[in-house]
Amino acid sequence: MYYNPEHLKLLKSAEGKILSNVLYHFWVNKANPQDIFSFVEYIELQFTDNSKLILQKAEEISEMILPLATLDIELLNHNLHVEFKGSLQYQTRNASKTDAWQNLINDKIDDVLVEEENGLFIAEAIIIGTHRHQTIIRLENDGLEAEEYVLE
Repeated sequence: MYYNPEHLKLLKSAEGKILSNVLYHFWVNKANPQDIFSFVEYIELQFTDNSKLILQKAEEISEMILPLATLDIELLNHNLHVEFKGSLQYQTRNASKTDAWQNLINDKIDDVLVEEENGLFIAEAIIIGTHRHQTIIRLENDGLEAEEYVLE
């Protein structure tokens, strides 16, 4: 799957902004208490100007990392609770101090990079960073994964 111009514009909107916080929104299935299943479906980047960039593992469209401008976790949780009687929910954790993000917090994002192939931009991985530190976000089996990216 490839990004369209609106997706690219939203991704690039993070450039020049100072990253203040990173939240992971986990999709959690509690139907079987002995085997609780969860994965990161949304990564929310918050900036000092109060703007956000949300990245979603979007299976319903295709296997891609979909950029979003807004996210209402409370509404999503309410809808899941009603539909699945509390066995499914979203949990939010602050990931700002993890290895993937700690070096980018309170720093200006210089680049948001995606792989280009024949003039098309592949929607399977995103590198976000400064000239000193980068984090790569990619699709994993069940969700999104972020880790520090080291240029070789």
